[in-house]
Amino acid sequence: MTDPLDTDLVDRIYASVRGTAATATAPRVTVGERVVLVELTHPDHGHLAGVAHRPRGERPESWPENVSALASLATDGDIDGKVRRAVGIATLNALSAPEVEWRSGDPMASLDDDVATITTVGLFRPAFRKFAAVDVRVVEREKPESVPSPDDVTVELFPPDECETAFAGAGVCFITGSTLVYGGLDRYLSALRSADVPLVVLVGATASFVPGPAFDAGIDLVAGARVENPAGVRASVRAGDCGTDLHDSGLEKVYVARSSELPGLSLDAEKLDETSERSSETGQTEP
Repeated sequence: MTDPLDTDLVDRIYASVRGTAATATAPRVTVGERVVLVELTHPDHGHLAGVAHRPRGERPESWPENVSALASLATDGDIDGKVRRAVGIATLNALSAPEVEWRSGDPMASLDDDVATITTVGLFRPAFRKFAAVDVRVVEREKPESVPSPDDVTVELFPPDECETAFAGAGVCFITGSTLVYGGLDRYLSALRSADVPLVVLVGATASFVPGPAFDAGIDLVAGARVENPAGVRASVRAGDCGTDLHDSGLEKVYVARSSELPGLSLDAEKLDETSERSSETGQTEP
């Protein structure tokens, strides 16, 4: 069964950056095998860039030359238009870049020692090397043949229609940002509320947008990626890179939190307080 696309959250993200989109120009789209990159020019903010996961599917022969039209692809409900949707989301990420007080860091490498069980929506293979003495329940659309993990990390796989079972009793849930491309995020957030999971993190380069709409939807922390070296990232995307190779080319892991209260993670509380205050001042979080 195909999950419905979560257009409501994306609509609210687009509404947050609509003004920036109206004055941005010169969109440049790079579609790689694993990642899409969108670059823009803005009269106040200069060069802007954002990335997103590239799903399977045909690459369109052309793209809108108007930035607002390019961003609106993110709200495309066409199930068969996932590559277009990914490019739209990358555009929203680029437009969000000057609006977010990102902090450098990787929340998936910051689990508290007392967290016994976590869930992930999506299979974050490299992240398993960062975990220790924890049970990991993975909700995954396509079951892999095997999942290598450290000796003290146990991994159990669940299909999406069993996410309620996977979420029960978990201390933290990491949700891949690519759910915004494939659909299903609304369902997962509803199930997480029912399971009363203390901390929900939306993670991945696709989740690199103004965080207010995600916070309003029940997400506690948005962990995305900031393009520090556009030329390097562009070359890496063209080469089909992802993961470590892409980050080494100039894509920095970053995050922003709704508040300094993040049960299950060990992050700098003082700096998180400062970030949350600045986000509130710019309307990116709930009052």
